[in-house]
Amino acid sequence: MFSAFCRYHYDISNSRLHQYIEEGNEAGLLISCVASATNLWALVMDAGTGFSSQVYEDWIMEQWDNRFYITSIAGTTNGSSLVVMSKGTPYTQQAYKVSEYFPYNWINRKWKEGFHVTSMGTAGNRWVVVMSRNAGYSDQVVELDFVYPSEGIHRRWESGYRITSCAGTPNQVAFILSIPKRRPMDEAQETLRTSAFPSDRMVKEKWAKKLCINSVCYGRTKC
Repeated sequence: MFSAFCRYHYDISNSRLHQYIEEGNEAGLLISCVASATNLWALVMDAGTGFSSQVYEDWIMEQWDNRFYITSIAGTTNGSSLVVMSKGTPYTQQAYKVSEYFPYNWINRKWKEGFHVTSMGTAGNRWVVVMSRNAGYSDQVVELDFVYPSEGIHRRWESGYRITSCAGTPNQVAFILSIPKRRPMDEAQETLRTSAFPSDRMVKEKWAKKLCINSVCYGRTKC
């Protein structure tokens, strides 16, 4: 998915977060991904999400009843969290797991029940993984490591997988790679690793190549 109208913001404090979200909504943009580091937020808003509306609340069960589903999630080290729930997704059911360690066994059980990972986030050393039914994937794998798993990701790319979620703690980084049931034409993917949020020049160079931001996370990338 490539949108000609996309904004990104970073180093946003809790007090200014809703201001940026409201300004984006007024411009016809909805959140496509969110991440947090050092108690500040990074936010990507896009006109091409395909969602019809969003809420940004922490009463998840009630919103599930209203057919809103979790599409982005992130947390800060001081305990703040942002859960983005959207209407207009293909999902039919969701489950989530909060854990002090990466919940691979839980993910494996949910795969067998027909769920796929659709969002991940961290807060300090804690993980949250969101899995959905009818996510549009035929297969999914996890790359979990203490550093950026370059070899594993390139091997998965060669087999047709693409990164659909990522998250990191100060100690580990996890990537979810998926094979869609309907594979788009001329699909390409790249990762961009920097010690700070990518510069405007870096992002615009990728946009010029018809690449759009799919996921953002902060975490450990090297020893």
